[in-house]
Amino acid sequence: MTLFASDKQIVARLARRHVEETFSALKGTIASSRWVTAANRYSVDPVAVLAGEIDNGSGQQPTELAQYIAASPVLHATDGWSYLGKSLVALLRGDPHRAIHLAYYAELRAAVSLLATEGIGIFSTNHFAITRKDTIRKFSSTLGTHRFAWSCLDHWATLPKATQLFVRMIRPQGIALEDWFLPVGGTTAIAPQAQAWLRQWGVDLRNFADDRDARNISSYQPDGIPNVWQIQGPDALEFARDLWASLEPSPLTRFDVIDRSILRIATEALFKSLTGDTAQQRPNKFRPFAESIIKPHNLSGPTETQLLRFLMRGSSPHNPTIFEHSKGPATDAATGAHAVISRAALLLRLASGASLLLLRAASLNAASIAFWSDSLGRSRGLWENALSSPMDMWADVLDALAEVEAFQQQYAQVDQTFFKIRSELSDALVNLGSPERVAIWAMTP
Repeated sequence: MTLFASDKQIVARLARRHVEETFSALKGTIASSRWVTAANRYSVDPVAVLAGEIDNGSGQQPTELAQYIAASPVLHATDGWSYLGKSLVALLRGDPHRAIHLAYYAELRAAVSLLATEGIGIFSTNHFAITRKDTIRKFSSTLGTHRFAWSCLDHWATLPKATQLFVRMIRPQGIALEDWFLPVGGTTAIAPQAQAWLRQWGVDLRNFADDRDARNISSYQPDGIPNVWQIQGPDALEFARDLWASLEPSPLTRFDVIDRSILRIATEALFKSLTGDTAQQRPNKFRPFAESIIKPHNLSGPTETQLLRFLMRGSSPHNPTIFEHSKGPATDAATGAHAVISRAALLLRLASGASLLLLRAASLNAASIAFWSDSLGRSRGLWENALSSPMDMWADVLDALAEVEAFQQQYAQVDQTFFKIRSELSDALVNLGSPERVAIWAMTP
């Protein structure tokens, strides 16, 4: 399941600026509260329209198709967050198979969104690339959506531009990851880790496409033959709580916990690659190495001290559980759902970051896309009156997490049953099952 050599060349030659130029031309359309023009022939059922054009040999309308692809990343990512919410709801009802099925589609939509920001449009078995502004080229491959998405992601992840995008959109303390590592080799130094993460966080696209049995277990086969997959209420609740804690934003960055953790893990990996030692084995050597990364940024004294302590694992010594679960198999009855949800969440963080960069390149702001955020917030029950700041939505999450913590303190683990979770945490579960709010605060310029 690999791309043709000619398709690999197309992916390698794609330039993000062509997507940005194509998308920027839609500013007038976006000002009228639409992502593409009403006349765009691909706005309704593009898969069928493209298939019909190819069958009858009429050819594509390049400007309209390019604009459709360029406008799609925010919406694909939003749909991915929505799937992730439904997956969490299934998990918190004790249904790991449905949780895996829905999390897989969250991961798929994250990959499709991320690739679209690079100019790749995936349409069932007909796929196109934006090669210049308002210009498209068809890929030779007729792989289906799942296989083509993985094949593109897998190849793209090996290219320098993938790492360059990764280090631009990960922003611990509001500073791009590429700037943190300038003193110790820059982007090149952390390329292996970035490439590994890109492939790891989308690995279910490969596994589920290559191994029909793996996908069929959760999507098509009856649960109970040979055995019912059962998970424990306390484990599901703790995982959901940890996942949401990982998604916390800050005034400086949309994914504060995830981005700081990426900085720490990448710093430790680079230290090991240079010295052969782990940070834990040689803390006295690791400390000056970490300081060489922190000090050039002229942070305030307290912030610098706090960050160094974090990198040294003196505070928050354990990685967020989504990083650990993202390494696990989808086929484990107890933790398979945790693994797929974690990978989907991390890939959605990247898709959201890449989409935000696209919006900013077009000089759009919060008011420009309020038609999208306001509609999404109202339709998903996040608010009745528009919030003054998307970050205000985190307050609802904090309230839900406080309810969960009080529940965990009130009941012993053996009594934290799914029945009690459903009956006593119903309000909290509504908020924990609505990560569309993350899409809004992550992608509002």
